[in-house]
Amino acid sequence: MSSHDTFMQTVNADRRWVAPAVLAAVLGLFLLNSPLSRPIAVMSSSQDGVVGATTGRTSLLVGTSWLDTSGMINLVSVATGLSCVTAVVLARRRPFTATALAAWPFVTIPLLGQFVWGWWLALLMITCLVVQDSWRRAAVPLVATLATAWWYVVSDVPAMLPIGPVTAGSADAREVVEAGVLYTVAVAVVVGAAAAIRLVRESWRRSDRAAAVEQHALEVESVATERARLARDLHDVVAHHVSLVAVRAESAPYTHPDLDANARRVLAEIADDARSALGELRQVLSVLQRTEGSGRAPQPTACDVAGLVDEARAAGQDVTLTGDCDDVPDAPGYVLYRAAQEALTNARRHAPGSPTTVELTHAAQVAGLRVTNPVDRADAVVVPGRGLTGMHERVEALGGTLTAGVEASAFVLVVALPTDPDHGPTAALPQRGEIA
Repeated sequence: MSSHDTFMQTVNADRRWVAPAVLAAVLGLFLLNSPLSRPIAVMSSSQDGVVGATTGRTSLLVGTSWLDTSGMINLVSVATGLSCVTAVVLARRRPFTATALAAWPFVTIPLLGQFVWGWWLALLMITCLVVQDSWRRAAVPLVATLATAWWYVVSDVPAMLPIGPVTAGSADAREVVEAGVLYTVAVAVVVGAAAAIRLVRESWRRSDRAAAVEQHALEVESVATERARLARDLHDVVAHHVSLVAVRAESAPYTHPDLDANARRVLAEIADDARSALGELRQVLSVLQRTEGSGRAPQPTACDVAGLVDEARAAGQDVTLTGDCDDVPDAPGYVLYRAAQEALTNARRHAPGSPTTVELTHAAQVAGLRVTNPVDRADAVVVPGRGLTGMHERVEALGGTLTAGVEASAFVLVVALPTDPDHGPTAALPQRGEIA
């Protein structure tokens, strides 16, 4: 696993805590404004119809001195509140444990005759959080949420809200059913919205993965194509020079008849080695050379960039060419030609009508190319496609460097190639004014 994948997994793991933390904070504020109150026993509430008058009817501790003096109400409020908040925080990591932590406070109802509506809200939050990760695990908190909701509507036990104690019970069975259906529909809507959020996020992730796979396949295809093309190009260039070595070695005894026997023997061996090297080179690169359109025409050089510019101007493109291409070797000259070709194509495609400047440089054993054209947005991001990827492959194969990006509201492509293999890879492009 790469360091990038490990980093992304760490980031995703950290994000899993964001939603639980936010919901837990909301729940904590709700519970702070909905504390349990001391139960008050009332014999009847049918005459005045006051909803809160039933508080404490089912409490086993109403009227006891121990309840009034022990501070049990405050203790239960704090303990149950912390349990529910902790349950929401742990929901995505430990869904079953979280459900238990949010459900146990309901066991205090027979003692106190009341409960905090936020306890039920904690169960609903847990259901919404768990459904983001697992449909199966979300079933347990969902059943607990619906069961406590229906128990609430069929009982006369009051729920503590910021506005005070409120009951959902009624002597009318029709009203009880209506209240239960209302709670069920509300739960279905909220959980359904949470499930929809999960589906949208999964769709985004699948799209991102598909885009990443497509981009990777594009890069692999581009690299393979460019390697095959580059192998063919190198074959043509190297084969030409090796063939010259063989021909010159064989023709030297005829152009210089005063050579002694040892010199003639050495030249013959050089010719044999050159032809052997040429044969081995063709064998190694034969498979890579089998691509469509593999013509045998002479390969273009850096000076042929002028022809590209003329063709672009003939097609209506505004192109300015500056610099010098003299004495650039064949291999780097060919790469500069292909880079200029790709850059002009990209300029026509992405910035039609914009003026394009092409500058060739050759100094200090470095041949370079600089292509610039204006862009509409200064913060534009360059996404490497087949052209840039293949170009980068060509340049690296010769020990050069390539940079492409937006500078001062202009797209700038810079290629630098060493013209002397003994100096190794190049690190910088000659500055303007250093043109030979």
